[in-house]
Amino acid sequence: MRRNALRRAGNVCLLTAALALTVPATAGTAAAGQPARSRRTPAAALPQVRTVSRPLNGLVAGPSENINLTGIIDITVITLPATAGGGTAQIVSSLDDTTGIGATSGRKYLFVGAHRDNVTFAAGATTTIDVTPNFLLIPPAVPPNPVVPPQQIKPVKVSVTVTSAGVIDSIAAVPVAPTT
Repeated sequence: MRRNALRRAGNVCLLTAALALTVPATAGTAAAGQPARSRRTPAAALPQVRTVSRPLNGLVAGPSENINLTGIIDITVITLPATAGGGTAQIVSSLDDTTGIGATSGRKYLFVGAHRDNVTFAAGATTTIDVTPNFLLIPPAVPPNPVVPPQQIKPVKVSVTVTSAGVIDSIAAVPVAPTT
């Protein structure tokens, strides 16, 4: 419950920051006795925000064995379109209750973390953005060495489709299958 409240607060902060970037500056100060004139500037495109949760289920490559991954990934996409088209997108991915079972050992693994990617999208057409965020894999404790540090792993590919105006069409996430 607390994690969801923190995530929502973070999303509100990101949206507020993105909106602050789109507010035009004042045109200048007025000369003595004359009213201030404002310059007409082209309307800036508004940022787009979309958050989804996607289930994860599949085989991924671990450091010592393949792992059957099960869980949920929460993805927030914020696009900040440029006036002429194209722009930047921020993709925030976080794992929620994601675990795995070793394919050969049967040991339980824990996947944790959040990752932020900042990417650009094209002005002329719809763009599909693919990112593979870093998360931490916490391996099981195995005596006589019960302390094993977590390892960075990229178990998921996140795909986001964005139009040239910054409209978010689709968001998908799939486990990255091990290569043989």
